[in-house]
Amino acid sequence: MSVSTVGSSENHDPVLQHTQNKSIFQRMWDARGSYAMLLPFFVPFIIFGVIPMVASLYLAFTDYAGSRNRPYDFVGFENFTELISVELKYTPRMTDDDTGEVLFQCGRSRVLLEEVAAQEAEGRTCDFAYINPREVLSDGFRTNGFFLQSSEGAYVIGARDTRFWTAMYNTVRYVGVTVTMSVLIGLGLALALQQQSTLNMILRVLFFLPSVTSAVAITVVWGHLFRGASYGFINSIRLNLGFEVIEFLADPSWILPIVMLLTVWGGMGYNMILFLAGLQSIPQDMYEAATVDGASTFEKFRFITLPLLRPTTIFIVVTSIIGSFQVFDAVYILYAASGGSVGGVLDSALTIVSYLYELGFRNSQMGYASAIAWVLFVIIFIFTMINLRVSRANEAY
Repeated sequence: MSVSTVGSSENHDPVLQHTQNKSIFQRMWDARGSYAMLLPFFVPFIIFGVIPMVASLYLAFTDYAGSRNRPYDFVGFENFTELISVELKYTPRMTDDDTGEVLFQCGRSRVLLEEVAAQEAEGRTCDFAYINPREVLSDGFRTNGFFLQSSEGAYVIGARDTRFWTAMYNTVRYVGVTVTMSVLIGLGLALALQQQSTLNMILRVLFFLPSVTSAVAITVVWGHLFRGASYGFINSIRLNLGFEVIEFLADPSWILPIVMLLTVWGGMGYNMILFLAGLQSIPQDMYEAATVDGASTFEKFRFITLPLLRPTTIFIVVTSIIGSFQVFDAVYILYAASGGSVGGVLDSALTIVSYLYELGFRNSQMGYASAIAWVLFVIIFIFTMINLRVSRANEAY
């Protein structure tokens, strides 16, 4: 009685052995038909994806100005150094040259303590006066803000490119608010509309409509809603109610929140659909078993819904972060014609991509703009890796 050993080392498939003995180029030639079918994808991807990325990486190390008629030089890491260089310096209080008393900044005037009350009575805002930051910052650095201000002194933040750090600050604020609100509202809508009914189906369509409508058209309409004077829809309502007109698109305190509100409103329906798909994949018998065990609605949500929605939530958060860091169209359409900057008045809505566009296509600083693009890539990559690592750690826990 013989026993045959399945998969033993003595038994080899002659066809498999013949294939393994071939070189990689011979195997590629044998599979040429399959590779030919992939060409309609790979050729455009290489031409419009890989080559531009490699070219932009090279240009990031040059002072290329976007014209063949203007020669450019290889500058190494100079663009990146100019872009991300920051320093923190301490600046003391300013004192009077004669008396040595500390001074206060009231409007454009520097006054002593006994004069502050009179200045404030005239409507001026008085604050501590500090030594001019230019006297403490290194050459080439400009003031980007103050930190830890006190009656003794303050720390001044300096940067070579202050507008880049303004764009960075605005973008991080935008990402934090829009991603958080879009995820929470999308999940709330999915939980509220998960039951199959005619009314819920109609509401799902209404909430999802902004996601399939042209972003340009939505932004233009959004701009008319917040337009200043009496012909803006919101301001016309305010006038009829007896309130004053607010220049939403020219007020720095409103400029970025309007873009945030537009993004949250336009993206919550898309997130709702994704969360609905995730909710429908959760087995109903788990909820039934939890009900039998006496679990409350909140306990079902915490211990069943949220853990099983983790893959969907990770996907939504990661894609939302990537998309939010790349925000451009809404900022450009709403504010490109105001304040002489793509970011609106006082760069209140300047984001990284809009700053990149302004430098590259308005100021012809293609090399510097390419450096910004690669810094943005690194930032998005880091945020994505942190998010995935935290999500895997929570999943393992």
